[in-house]
Amino acid sequence: MSACTPAEATGLDAILPAFSALAALRREAAAALPDWPLEIPHDPDAFAAGEPLLASLPAHRLAPGFLAAAEVMLPRLGEIFPTLARETTVLGQALAMGPRAAEPLLSAFADARLEDIALLAGEMGLDPRALPFLTHEILAAVLRRATATLSPLADDALWQRASCPVCGSPPAMGMLKDKPEPSEFLISKAGRLMLSCSLCGHLWRFPRLKCPACGELSHEKLDVLTVAEHPRERIHTCSACKHYLIVVDRVDQDEPLDMDVAPAGLAHLDAVAQARGFTPICPAPWNQFPEG
Repeated sequence: MSACTPAEATGLDAILPAFSALAALRREAAAALPDWPLEIPHDPDAFAAGEPLLASLPAHRLAPGFLAAAEVMLPRLGEIFPTLARETTVLGQALAMGPRAAEPLLSAFADARLEDIALLAGEMGLDPRALPFLTHEILAAVLRRATATLSPLADDALWQRASCPVCGSPPAMGMLKDKPEPSEFLISKAGRLMLSCSLCGHLWRFPRLKCPACGELSHEKLDVLTVAEHPRERIHTCSACKHYLIVVDRVDQDEPLDMDVAPAGLAHLDAVAQARGFTPICPAPWNQFPEG
């Protein structure tokens, strides 16, 4: 385990209020949506083979919830992020067309077809840099509603991957938690690693001594950076693929941790990791820094 200096881990506090407000808005929009339908087919064999629970869900099934969440979120997103006020208004006007506008956007986003998203942004008159962010946040509210129903189906014993077992997205961060069995905890007090999905918010277990980006297992290529004043805030790095993941140690900690807000509040660690040449597993607005 290596240490980084306090000077490397300062600043960036200004982003936290905005993303705290965004997390609250996301929850509000999710709570306003109808209950997630229970008839989603679940194939345990496909899940065990690596297919997320929502892998086969077509865009038209997501469109009604997406449109409902957009109606709640877009005006407020423009208030939270004033530089996006125009884009939120324009997107709201485009989505007034209903599923005809929403379904192509959701399909392109699900398949990470960035060129198609840019084309849709041009057709809508939007800044192409803004559309992926706005789509992500609206869809996040929809999928958080789904996760309440689907999480019990995401069996950690069958899923040993770094992508979310519910929606297939990468983790925003990790958390070390107490182990459920006392005997297991006595063997190693380091706790078990839980990954938090960047899109739907689901928490799932992942091997602690394994790179969640490339699967590297060699302890010689895996390292942990910490700040002396905040030893529970950690940067897990892999020299094999040069990726990193922010992890918080919550072993023996009873107070709740808001996993929707915490990643933005730890952006100072992103700055440290990237200054040392590592790349985030999951790029996010708070971990993108100007060069130089």
